[in-house]
Amino acid sequence: MDIRCELKRCANMLSYILNMGSIATISEKPMDSNEQGFSGAAIIRLDVVFNDGRKGSFIGKKAELKERMAMQTLTEQGHLYTPVAYSENLMSDEPMWMIQQDLGKRVNAPYGDQKWMENVAEALVEIHGNNMNRGEEMPWLPHADANYWKKIVTQISVDHFERAVCEDVNFAREFEKYLPKLRAAGNAFACDMTALYKEKQWLTLTHGDLQNIEGEHVYNIEGKPYIIDFGFVRYAPFYIDLVDYFSFENVALYYKALTARGFSLNWKDFEERFRTAFRYPCFIYMFPSIMKWRNGSEEQLLRLLHRIFDY
Repeated sequence: MDIRCELKRCANMLSYILNMGSIATISEKPMDSNEQGFSGAAIIRLDVVFNDGRKGSFIGKKAELKERMAMQTLTEQGHLYTPVAYSENLMSDEPMWMIQQDLGKRVNAPYGDQKWMENVAEALVEIHGNNMNRGEEMPWLPHADANYWKKIVTQISVDHFERAVCEDVNFAREFEKYLPKLRAAGNAFACDMTALYKEKQWLTLTHGDLQNIEGEHVYNIEGKPYIIDFGFVRYAPFYIDLVDYFSFENVALYYKALTARGFSLNWKDFEERFRTAFRYPCFIYMFPSIMKWRNGSEEQLLRLLHRIFDY
C-alpha cells in the first residue's frame, strides 16, 4: 500500500470532519525533536494545501489499536478537550496511521492559576464521565486488573531499579538500600490498586500518562486545555489521571466538577482513594527517572522515592 495515499485519504476524512474542505496536496515535514515524545511511535507533521489554496497541517501518528479506538471514541463524543482524530483502520492490532489535529507548539500552562486547574478538572470529568462504567461497550480497551498492576510494579518500575543496582556500582552505592522497601511498597500498591479496580462503577477510559503541569500532555490553547497522546490508555480507576496533575490541596476541583455532573461520591471516600493512587506516578516514571540519573540529574528519582516512602 502507498503510505502517502493512505495518509492523504485519512487527512481528507479528518478535513471533512473539521469542515475544512478537500486537500489538493500533502507533504511530510520533520517534527521538532521535543515533539517526538518518548514512546517510540512514528510521528510526522503533514503540511497540506487545500483546493482553494489555503494551507494547514495535521499530525500523523502510527498508533496501536487501543489508542486509535480511544481517539475515535473521544472524537465521536464531541472532542471538546482532545484533538479530532481519524484512522481508516479500526480492526488491526498492529500499529496503523492515525491523523489528528495539529495543535501547534505547546504553550506553558499558567502555573498556580486557579481557573486553569478548574478547566483541566472539567476536561477530565468530561472524558471520564462520558465513559464511566462502560467497559463492556469498549472491548478494545485493556483493563487495569490485578495482572496489570503486578506488571506496573515489576516490569515497568522495580525491575529496572534492581537491574540498575546490579549493573551500576555508583547507582548501587547510593540506592541499593532502597530496593527491599521499594519491592514491598510496590507489592502493597498493586494490592491497593487491584482493590480499586474491583469498584466497577468508578472505572473509565483513562489517559494513564497524565504528567504534572510541566509535562507535555495537557496543551494550553488560549486558556483551554487539550489532552493529547492516549498511548497509555487503560480502563482503570479515574484517580490515576489526577494524582500527578493535582495536589491534595486542589484535587477538590475535580471532585466538585464530578459531583456537579451528577456522580454521587462521598468526599472522604474520594480523598481516601486519591491517596491510595498517589504513588502511581512513582512507578510508571521510575525508568525515565533512572535514565535522568544516568545523565547526571538525580532530582526526579529522589523525588519519586521520597513520595513512595514518606508521603
